[in-house]
Amino acid sequence: MSREEVVLQKPEDARFLVPVFHTANACPGAATAYLLRRIAYCAGAYAPGIQEFMFHELNTSREGGTLEKVQRWFSMRVSSLHELGYRLQCRRVATPTPAILDWVKAGRGYRGAMLPTNYKKLHPIPGSAGKDVLDDAVAHAVGITIDRLDAKGEEDLVMIDPWPGVTGDAKDKAKVHEHIESAHRDRNFHALVYYWTGWS
Repeated sequence: MSREEVVLQKPEDARFLVPVFHTANACPGAATAYLLRRIAYCAGAYAPGIQEFMFHELNTSREGGTLEKVQRWFSMRVSSLHELGYRLQCRRVATPTPAILDWVKAGRGYRGAMLPTNYKKLHPIPGSAGKDVLDDAVAHAVGITIDRLDAKGEEDLVMIDPWPGVTGDAKDKAKVHEHIESAHRDRNFHALVYYWTGWS
């Protein structure tokens, strides 16, 4: 092999992409699974392997269907996560959305938040949840983290939406929605915030 045959990689070519699991039944859990992976990756500790079965549990309605279920899952699994080297912590808060967004942004990737939201405020097109799912029946939640939307772009606040719907142009990973505060207010500003130990 000659030097001319070697393709040099750019930093954005070697970047790991965390998948967003799509579900209408376990949005809080799917958002949390993404956030925990992303925070661990930022801390240099994420290694896909045996812990994936734990993260996958969050994609089920049994473990990830509501904020309360996710909180219970985390309290049951936190010691196992710590044994695997994931120094993750979780707190339940009832804090206005702008304060949570500022807190996540200040964490530079070591923090994240899962916000229960009103699905219809973020996806106002009737029937966007799908023909078999009522828009009002979606226990919707989004994740807020620091990430890149474009491989060559700057890191900024990103909204992770495990159920962007089946109509319209909504994406599972996009800029924070302009109506996030209103959608979060409808769920009394409850949230679970996650952080790597040392970044509280």
